[in-house]
This record gives sequence, structure tokens and C-alpha cells, in this order.
Amino acid sequence: VQTAAGFRRWEAVNPMPNRLDLVVTDANGALVALANVGDGGVWAQADHGYRGNLLVDRGRRRRGVGRLLARRLEAYARAKGASRISAHVRGDEPEALAFAVSLGYAEYHRRYSSYLEVPVFDASPFEAPSAVAARAGVRLATLGEAWAERMADEEAFLRHLYDVNNALTKDVPFPDPFEWPPFDFFRKQLLGSPTLDRSASILALREGKVVALTFTDVNESGIGYTFMTGVDRAERGKGLALALKLRAVAALQARGVRWLGTTNDEANAPMRGINRRLGY
Repeated sequence: VQTAAGFRRWEAVNPMPNRLDLVVTDANGALVALANVGDGGVWAQADHGYRGNLLVDRGRRRRGVGRLLARRLEAYARAKGASRISAHVRGDEPEALAFAVSLGYAEYHRRYSSYLEVPVFDASPFEAPSAVAARAGVRLATLGEAWAERMADEEAFLRHLYDVNNALTKDVPFPDPFEWPPFDFFRKQLLGSPTLDRSASILALREGKVVALTFTDVNESGIGYTFMTGVDRAERGKGLALALKLRAVAALQARGVRWLGTTNDEANAPMRGINRRLGY
């Protein structure tokens, strides 16, 4: 659930000048529909694909509003030279998928959002993260701890963290061409976010180098979200991803967070398996 404050913060750091926003209201000023399409700004795709969103109030559907907006979005993207338009449809709204298909769109990928109820989570069936780390020969530290330790060479540490995150992200089975935005955006939008929980963002370090990580956000509504969990290829099969997530959940329990969410691509079977084991 995104808060208004979170939305404003995102808009400030990624204003996306190549975006069209449309709003439809009735004669009384009540919101009927909203839609947008754009190149993603700093998240622009290598093939110049555009992303679109369209939402019509349930009570105002089947009156041609959605179709009219969709064609307006497509015309704008076409004029901007977009190679394609992609959009997401909720899995519990089959009528939305049918509408998209009627416009000529086709499903090509699925992602799953899942949540863990943090207060009732029981870590006792799992091996302690410290034991997993000891066997793997790495040290687990919170982002806050590791950052404080490297304040003398903060710039080098943050750039190393950026490079590691960028490399690990390339192994996520995203359906579209993907590259992390520049370092300055990573530093400001992710590491500089007031909602990033440095105590629940966990790193695995080998000789001072990050070999695995998980980043955790807790928004203004108190809902946690895992943005990324990744392990270096040479360190996989040692249980580090599970250990990182266990340590993050423990930190969120101490903070009193109730829900921890995450989103995974259908093809990301290893991470989805870990989440199932944890009870997402």
C-alpha cells in the first residue's frame, strides 16, 4: 500500500517528463478514471518500451471510458516512438485481462505478491542465521552496522553496494530489458529513503565484501516490503538467502511491524520456494 507521502517522494526523484497523465471526472468533480503512460524516467527500458496504467471506477465501467483512455495513451506513446506498451493486470480481475485482450494486448508474464504476518511468525523450525553464516564463512550485519563501520570510506562502500546490487539484480528473471539507474539515483532513492529500515536490511560479508543482501522498507503505514534479496552466484546453495530473510523478520518483529510483503516473478522458483517455507 503506497502512501501519499511515498508517492510524492517518488515523483520528486523520478518526475518522468515523457509521461502523459489523464484524469476523468464527472459533472460533480468526482473521480471516474485515471490513466498514464511513460518511458519510466530513470527506469527507462533499453528497447524504448513504455509502461501504462489505466483504472476506471467499478460503477462507471462498460461505458467506453477505458477504451477511449487506452487509445489516447497509445497515440501518445506512438508519437514518442515507443516500441511497445506494457501494463499490469491484477490476477483477481479477469474482466480486466479480458478488456486488455480486446484492445489487442496479450499476457506474457506473471508476478506474485505475497505477505508474511510478522508477529505470529515462528523461527524455531529454522537453523539460526548466525549458524548458517558461520558454516558459510561469512558475517551477517545490518545495513546500518556495515555503513557505520565504513564511514571513513563511505563513498567506496556505497558504490560497492551499488555494484553488488546491480549484479544480483541481473539474475532476477524480469521479462523486460532492465538496468539499474545511475548510482546517484540508487543512493538518493533507495539508500536515502526515510522508509528504508537499516536494521532489517541485512548484508552477508566475506572479508569486507558484500556477497548477499536483502533490502527492507517500512512505509508510513507501517507495512514492510522486501525490495531485493540476492546472493552472489559463488555463494549460493549455502542457505544465505533464507538466513538474511530470517534476520530481517526478527528485526521487524522487534519493531512491531505486522506485515512484510514481497513480489516475485513466476520464473523465480528458488525465491518463491524460500517464501513458501517462511509462510508467505
